[in-house]
Amino acid sequence: MKVKNRLAAAIAALATMGHTAMSSLRNEDKDKAQGAQERYLGFQEGLESVDEILLKNTLNSIELPEEPEDTFLLDTFIDDIIINWSSSNERIISINGGTANVLHPRGGVDQKVKITASAFLRDAAVSRDFEITVAALEDDSMTIADVLNSKVGSRVSMHGIVSAFLYASGDHPEYRAGFYVTDSTGTVYVYGNMAEDVEVGDEVYVSGIKSVRFNTPQVYNPYNLTIISRNNTPSWDAVDTSKTVEEIYNLGKDAVGNVYEFDAHVSKNQYGLYTLKDINYKENGAAFKYYFAGTITPDAENYASELRGKENQIVRVKFAVGANQDWDLRGDVLDIVSYEKEEEKDSQES
Repeated sequence: MKVKNRLAAAIAALATMGHTAMSSLRNEDKDKAQGAQERYLGFQEGLESVDEILLKNTLNSIELPEEPEDTFLLDTFIDDIIINWSSSNERIISINGGTANVLHPRGGVDQKVKITASAFLRDAAVSRDFEITVAALEDDSMTIADVLNSKVGSRVSMHGIVSAFLYASGDHPEYRAGFYVTDSTGTVYVYGNMAEDVEVGDEVYVSGIKSVRFNTPQVYNPYNLTIISRNNTPSWDAVDTSKTVEEIYNLGKDAVGNVYEFDAHVSKNQYGLYTLKDINYKENGAAFKYYFAGTITPDAENYASELRGKENQIVRVKFAVGANQDWDLRGDVLDIVSYEKEEEKDSQES
């Protein structure tokens, strides 16, 4: 710090000398001297402070493991310098004070994490990024078809694409209650507090507990969520596109847990729930009344809101079939493929 004080004193002396010299110059020489002094002061302002140089040198002296196997330590104080740390992916490397905790991702894909050190000394602050690669554990995931067929209460792991969200109802309809994961063998609903951490199109590895709610299979209490990549398109290879609403409903329990793509007539009942009926519904009564009322709230920004005002239209949808406690079929719209035409028939419920 004595070096800095001597440097500051020298700069002050030079400035004083410059001012004294300016006062003794002839008028015609003052403009030239003023310009030289301004250029000097501009150069001075562009220099890094002594504290900034010290912080940068300190951060450059820090070494972190590039491919850590386990927890590693972080310097939080070096001499009088305070160092704070942050992670770009807390699920893979979480930081608690001076300790970096490593959780190796599943899914067979290594994860790169940026660790940032921010150093502070008086009014100076400097940051440095470190890129850490965390090796993935062996991919032990099941296909979603196997997850759906697994024993209730068993631990399951799967690898797929987030294909849709299910939103909560009530006071906070925008809250994501869960999300659907799709692979080439099927689609399953994942219920739990990780829905806010992912987006549609994320390729994920996720573990949870196989459960059944209202006779509908799901994965509950997810953990070990790894986002492998983003902006992907789900594979809908397992979607059955050959059946009508009536044919699907006639399958009963065998339809539950599957995704179908079909054309349907949109209507809304007296409770404000949207229903999807067979396009050949009868004038004096729908072929299916409210069995296909989606559980997505119409107040959230999701497919149900897109159906608002579309009564009497024909839509083509991808639909995940579930059931209530009485085995009446219902489900969720995962994707609206297209709107067809305005339907002329009267949609009045009987």
